Amino acid sequence: MSCKGDLVRLLDLDENFIIDLKYATTDNFTKEKIYKSGECYIHKNAANLLIKAKNMFYKDGYRVKVWDAYRPISAQAKFWSILPDNNFVAKPPDMANIKEFKTNHMNGLCVDITLTDMGGTELVMPCEFDDFSPKASLSCLDISKEGRKNAEYMKSIMESAGFTAYEGEWWHFYDKTIKPVPYMDYEI
Repeated sequence: MSCKGDLVRLLDLDENFIIDLKYATTDNFTKEKIYKSGECYIHKNAANLLIKAKNMFYKDGYRVKVWDAYRPISAQAKFWSILPDNNFVAKPPDMANIKEFKTNHMNGLCVDITLTDMGGTELVMPCEFDDFSPKASLSCLDISKEGRKNAEYMKSIMESAGFTAYEGEWWHFYDKTIKPVPYMDYEI
């Protein structure tokens, strides 16, 4: 099993995820390849919650596609250099002066996902991944009925597994079941 501190390679724990790390490709808001590999790492606690959720989705005939999990500090800094707007991209931490850590991608305690059918076709959702418009929020009235239904279903399962949904992005979930751990800059 491949580990980096408390991070684990998700497919080492369970091979039944679809991994499509958007930042390991140019199919993302930066239009650049940010990660060097498409290996999905996640904090071991968040991985266990995600496996629990994946099993519930699987029973209902769905698979989980992971778009992002652990993100190095250097990748967050790259995002900020491209789009320095706290409304869409979190400003990277000043590690020399940080006093407390929060639950986020830089410690592997967040995951961005969508659902597919058993054949791998993505379900209709409110909008595309990393859409910086109001449609990313389930509170937006201007999303399709089917997209809302699918995203609300996904949110309910993820919350029942122990995650907390982020109101601004239907795809983003926090593991707040443990105290946040320090951020890391392991290259992926």
